[in-house]
Amino acid sequence: MARIDAAIAERAGQQLGLITFDQLDGIGCTPAMRRARVRQGTLVPAGRRVLRAAAVPRCWEQRVLALALDAGPQAVVSHRSAAALWGFKGIAPGAVEVSIPGNRRHHAFEGAVHRVSTLVPDDVRRRGLFTLTSPTRTLLDIAARLSPRQLEGILDHGVREGTLCADEVASRFAGLRGSGRRGVAKVEGLLQDGLDGPRPESWLERELLSILDAAGVPRPQLQVELRLPSGRLVRVDGLYFDEGVVLELDGHGSHATRRERQHDAERASGLVALGLRVVVFTYEDLTERPDYVVRTVLAHLDGDSLNRMCAWRAHLVQ
Repeated sequence: MARIDAAIAERAGQQLGLITFDQLDGIGCTPAMRRARVRQGTLVPAGRRVLRAAAVPRCWEQRVLALALDAGPQAVVSHRSAAALWGFKGIAPGAVEVSIPGNRRHHAFEGAVHRVSTLVPDDVRRRGLFTLTSPTRTLLDIAARLSPRQLEGILDHGVREGTLCADEVASRFAGLRGSGRRGVAKVEGLLQDGLDGPRPESWLERELLSILDAAGVPRPQLQVELRLPSGRLVRVDGLYFDEGVVLELDGHGSHATRRERQHDAERASGLVALGLRVVVFTYEDLTERPDYVVRTVLAHLDGDSLNRMCAWRAHLVQ
């Protein structure tokens, strides 16, 4: 008995405290032994054919893995569960969902089991303990449930972090054009500009406007072209004309190479030389610290604007 318990502990310890009936059979734990441990409370049901070591606390990842193990070897974590595991922006852990190919039915002990017609090899990835749908397939599966704003946030964040490949997403969704599948048109609409992928700046600009609108702060003029004293043309993300305040969003201060940093420093110095004040907000500022963004903008708009109808206006590119 001690040998069986040690084997159960070892196997369950590799699977967030979970063990399947087939795995119990494989280590010599008979159905009678299994039922005895359930009666004793050392093992508790976590699925129709999955048990959990009672000493191991429950968590969301464990619930997802339990459903995947219970649904069989062809099951893959999918939909919102896969989105949370991939770190999709705005998708928090909580949903418990898997997919199985074909018409086989499975009555879930907890969560949802989706039946899908096909799961090609490119649609499946391995991430730690989980077999799950690829980021692109995951986006395809959940697109219909999301608003355009949510989709844009996921696309921008995914491309930025390297989780999603814009070319792959565009190709996959273009191949489904006219299929009637819900969500395809939404994603294609975000990619219809023919770019390599979504522009993080465009989403950040909309996020900035949303934050300012919610706080009742006036909007800046977006994408204004200026000519620096050196003659170089630059486009600033936002500009408050009367106050002479430039808002830059993330991309102009994040370069890593020496040449790019030099380029950014020259740009900032040129804007200051025109008599403009430059305020930089990062991606994290806009997504995690909206109150800071509002306070900072108001601080620069408040007080004596010096009626900045001054020389810098001559540098506007018409």
